[in-house]
Amino acid sequence: MKVHVHLLFFLSILSLSLSAQEEAGSIRLEDPAIGRAQALRELDRTTPMRVFWQEEQLKDERISLSLQNATPREALEAILAGTGLSFIAYRDVYVIGPAQTIGTEFDAAYYAAVAQQLDADPEGADDRGPESIGSFESLGASGTATVSGTVTDDGEPIIGATLRVEGTDLATTTDANGNYTLRVEPGQYRLQIAYIGYGRQEREIRVLGDGNYDIALRQAATDLQQVTVTEQAADANVGRVQAGVQRLDLAQLERLPTFMGETDVVKALLLNPGVSTIGEGATGFNVRGGEIDQNLLLQDYGILLNSSHALGFFSTYNADLLKSVDLYKANMPARFGGRLASVLDVQQRDGNFDHLRVKAGIGPVTGRVMLEGPIVKDRSSFIAGVRSSYTGWVLRLANQENVKNSSAFFVDGNLRLTQRIGTVGTLSLSGYGSEDQFTYNDAFGFRYRTLLGQGEYNHIFSDRLYGKVGLAYSDYQSRQTDLGATTGEVLDNGVAYLILKPQLTFEVSNDLQFSGGLEIDHYRVNPGERQPEGSESLVTPRALPQEEGVELSLFGEADYRFSDRFSVKAGLRYTNYRFLGGRTVTEYADGIPALGNETGTREYGPGETVAAYNSLQPRLSARYRVGRTGSIRTGYARTAQYLNQIYLSASPTPSSQFQLSTGYIPPFLSHNVSLGYFLNLDNNNVELGAELYARLIDQLWDYRDFADVIVNPQLETEIRVGEGRAYGLELSGKKKVGEINGLVSYTLSRTERRVPGINAGEYYSSNFDKPHNFVMTFNWNPNQRNTLTANFTYGTGRPITAPVGNYRVDNGLLVPVYTSRNSLRIPDYHRLDLAYTLGKSYNKKQTVQTSWTVSLYNVYARKNAFSVYYTQSADQTNVANRLAVLGTVFPAITLNIETR
Repeated sequence: MKVHVHLLFFLSILSLSLSAQEEAGSIRLEDPAIGRAQALRELDRTTPMRVFWQEEQLKDERISLSLQNATPREALEAILAGTGLSFIAYRDVYVIGPAQTIGTEFDAAYYAAVAQQLDADPEGADDRGPESIGSFESLGASGTATVSGTVTDDGEPIIGATLRVEGTDLATTTDANGNYTLRVEPGQYRLQIAYIGYGRQEREIRVLGDGNYDIALRQAATDLQQVTVTEQAADANVGRVQAGVQRLDLAQLERLPTFMGETDVVKALLLNPGVSTIGEGATGFNVRGGEIDQNLLLQDYGILLNSSHALGFFSTYNADLLKSVDLYKANMPARFGGRLASVLDVQQRDGNFDHLRVKAGIGPVTGRVMLEGPIVKDRSSFIAGVRSSYTGWVLRLANQENVKNSSAFFVDGNLRLTQRIGTVGTLSLSGYGSEDQFTYNDAFGFRYRTLLGQGEYNHIFSDRLYGKVGLAYSDYQSRQTDLGATTGEVLDNGVAYLILKPQLTFEVSNDLQFSGGLEIDHYRVNPGERQPEGSESLVTPRALPQEEGVELSLFGEADYRFSDRFSVKAGLRYTNYRFLGGRTVTEYADGIPALGNETGTREYGPGETVAAYNSLQPRLSARYRVGRTGSIRTGYARTAQYLNQIYLSASPTPSSQFQLSTGYIPPFLSHNVSLGYFLNLDNNNVELGAELYARLIDQLWDYRDFADVIVNPQLETEIRVGEGRAYGLELSGKKKVGEINGLVSYTLSRTERRVPGINAGEYYSSNFDKPHNFVMTFNWNPNQRNTLTANFTYGTGRPITAPVGNYRVDNGLLVPVYTSRNSLRIPDYHRLDLAYTLGKSYNKKQTVQTSWTVSLYNVYARKNAFSVYYTQSADQTNVANRLAVLGTVFPAITLNIETR
């Protein structure tokens, strides 16, 4: 195959080449009417010469040749006579170009490097010979070529594969999308690709210039007892620069013990230090003492306002469709904002571009199916997944009538379409929908749904500049129903939002990268609408006006590697938030919201700014390598939150209302810092970590005692503004592979608040203050297919406010006397789970593969308290009652089916 070139040559290299190529005549070529290009091809085919030219430079004309024992120079001069073309030679390589360019300015060393790569094939090349990458004309004046591409298996990107150029120090690893970049001088190389489970594979390549080289790996036969596929580089524990980030190992999800056999992303997050929950029946999770609504839950660009189905028992995320799950604990990059405590960045994967695949799972109360494949092979693909529950038969087996009269149901679905646009662009469109229904003993119930649509376009402008833009729209609606005769009511609320987020990334060098962008979030909030339920209901209808807010953010980040030991990631996010009309706003004397302090009202038209807040949020992470196996990592982040959930219970329910920041209800603001030491042992198989963190919340709010927050048009009168703090120590250890492996994590922490008017202005525990949290997971892999897993969880009981006595007033009414806020605790939480997994077959010829997981949730049937409520006994003393959502062992068996 001829390579099209366009080169400028030095006179010096011409003279060097001519002297080097004076050789004895040996060429015979006689033809009275031969085309010039055909003659060149004959020379290239029948002689040791290698000739390179551009077809468009040669006129389509025939010439007469009679070459007898001619030298290469004589042959080329005869063929090119009258064309205006000349040539330059290096050893037995001849490159043809316009005669006027021969002798113009050109780097002799550069040409020598280019020409040397055209030498004979190295020993050991396969029958196909080396694969050519790029062309001479794409090579820059520096003489260095950029080779980039994607490493895949069966169309799926491989993350953390190592690519090394044999005989050099050049090496790199693939990123989260399976992409890699290498910069080499033109030449012929042996490229080595290594990844666990694939052995060491090699490719012979000939680099001519900048180009793309995709690599499809094939799994190698292995005698290992266990093969572990990881979602990140093997030394990420010590190598990453970003502070406070945890990446979920999706490959291990199906082996974890789960409730009713359903693979659960959120439950897997709880294995990490600093992440906890108050127990079964609680939606969401808490990060470093933060509240549930202080977590930014992303699915690509879309924001999810509820991370759980069925009151916290199942995750909103379908694990079969995910590419990566990253949890940023307070020290979030500048591209994220709008929440105080954490960001859960969940990225969906594209469908298979090569062939159709099916994956399904059947459990005792849930079922799921995933389908993916090409629409146009190698150009466009789809991936779709559906999950649903069927819990009725389980509830009917219960011994308690109130449980038999209950019902729970959820369904969700995902669809993603991906189109490759040339070699530089990718367009993805996706949709998500879910609905939950729950009724307890025909007394009360919840119903909530999410509809999410989004699009993303990625574009590569050059090997150093690329960008992407995302657009997302979501509508979350919830309904809480009270079915009592006289108290029957329906409470509706919801949030709809639109997000636009363009971003650019520029790689200045291997050591310096800039990125930045814009994010616009537009919110419409229904803060509450109450209606009577049933003809006997005495509830008075009430509805609050819709709220509207706009959050505009500019952000930029820089990643710089000062040396192999020291790297920094610094960023800045600026946010302008505006609370908008039209609406009627109550005004108060001296600006202090309190009942009886009203002075009048003010009208704001649609789109008019009612209140505005600006926030400058610097972000910084730094890593210093200590030797080859350890590192010190520190981070700082300023965060702000303008959308909060309103609730007075121990934990928000799916129907808890949302509240935008207003002129009287300020945003939450905090400073977050961390410092940790991380160590890898046993060739990166053992990971250890210790991290100190602190969060100083210089602006938050809490409710006054006995507050009325449901559909209250003057909610600001129920709120008190104060400050808070959270601090702790996170310890973790993990053994990743081996017959016995697992992890252990322990968090020692405190989360406290100080709000004027509450607890005499002294610090008190927040609702999610859990000083001790311990998790241990143990895996035994006697062979490649069998895994026995045990998971133990322990946590301090959450704080509560409880009655400690009573007093009687003049009319005889008995009034309880309460402790100070959150000064008591419910009993500690602990639970043991077991699971046995019979993995899928490793027979590559088997088209349909199955695996089984048998699990026991809450093995010793502990009645862990979700809350403690108090009743009065016959002697009028207060009696504590434990409410346990799950008080027994739950067995489950799940069948997973997958096609190759």
